[in-house]
Amino acid sequence: MGSAIDLFVTYRFLKLLTTEFKKTDAYKLGIIDDKGHRIRKPKSSEPAVPLNTSQQKNAYTVLHKLVFNIKKLFNKVPGLRTKVGTYAAALFLLKDTFKESVQDPDMFEKEFVKFLKENNIEFDNTISEEVVGFGEILPKGNYVLVNDILNKEDEAITATAGDLVMTFEDQSPVDTILGIDIFPVIHIASNEKIFVSLEDIKDE
Repeated sequence: MGSAIDLFVTYRFLKLLTTEFKKTDAYKLGIIDDKGHRIRKPKSSEPAVPLNTSQQKNAYTVLHKLVFNIKKLFNKVPGLRTKVGTYAAALFLLKDTFKESVQDPDMFEKEFVKFLKENNIEFDNTISEEVVGFGEILPKGNYVLVNDILNKEDEAITATAGDLVMTFEDQSPVDTILGIDIFPVIHIASNEKIFVSLEDIKDE
């Protein structure tokens, strides 16, 4: 039963990853725009289309939100070469969200790498000279985001490049995705915990 669920979730993940926003049910139902952003009412933060019906809810699940946000990150990186660290934190959210539902939570990472290889997209494994941290530890302190970061509790990217984040103590990684360590930090503006790689931040 578990392997069948894994296959289904893997299929949905790859299907959403490779489908244009305009061809998704969420777009056709007016839930998102052609860039994958949730459509809001004019001069309001309220969604233009609330998720009331089963059709609407099925068209915009947690899986949809997380994969759509990965696609939005992907669209920001033109060409056939992409930084590993750009997707590590986003893939961690997928793994963390579905770890109780699937037998192999690492499948998202595996399938994403497979997708990149099949589309002749090369991973850039070079480490920026501005990367902070010592080995596998993120030192206590304040940092500046250099990439937009997702929060699985939200429908949009709320922690953006330039925002301040902090740690109250030295942090060990909570996981390693695509060979990149993932650390919890506090997003100061929202006081929410988010997850970053060392390449997502720089010294304040």
